[in-house]
Amino acid sequence: MLAVAVAAGLALGVLTAFGQQWLPESLAPLANSSGSWAMTAFLVALLAPRGGVAALSGASVLVCMLIGYVVANQLRGYPSSSGLLIFWGAAAVVAGPLLGLGAHWLRNRRGTRAALGGGGVSGVLIGEGVYGLLYIADTTSPSYWWGQIVVGLVLLAAVSARRLRPWRTAVLGALTTAGVAVAFVFLYSNGGTLISLL
Repeated sequence: MLAVAVAAGLALGVLTAFGQQWLPESLAPLANSSGSWAMTAFLVALLAPRGGVAALSGASVLVCMLIGYVVANQLRGYPSSSGLLIFWGAAAVVAGPLLGLGAHWLRNRRGTRAALGGGGVSGVLIGEGVYGLLYIADTTSPSYWWGQIVVGLVLLAAVSARRLRPWRTAVLGALTTAGVAVAFVFLYSNGGTLISLL
């Protein structure tokens, strides 16, 4: 399982570096999006047989995506700053296990844990979409960010309909989504300052 996480992470990290040049303008943010990286970690972790393996898989995917991205950019002549490496490395180590465990909970549990797992990944997608519209819509395609928000909302609705019963659990999923989205916008909008301090 961990071999799959490492291989997927490295391959997609390299593709991310090149995708920034290859993708059309309307899809260009896909190659530079935390949402797509988070979904990759989440989807790979869905395959994990146990919670601990899922958490480790989520972290492994994100760390290896960062490694693949940095190595590919280095080979293309685009070095990465130490601040970028520390910031995104810390994000991978903190968010990766949470995404992985959330995927495991969503697949294998109902109720509170499923609400936290589904709400977490939905919140990342919606939060980054809101950030994109608020801060970088003038330099990227707003339709991409709206699309990411819709994907996050559809995912939340599907999880709520299939895994979150009674209604109090669905409310917890919605509150988790909102909390993660707000935290994401706050952290991401201050990310440049944090990187410059590292």
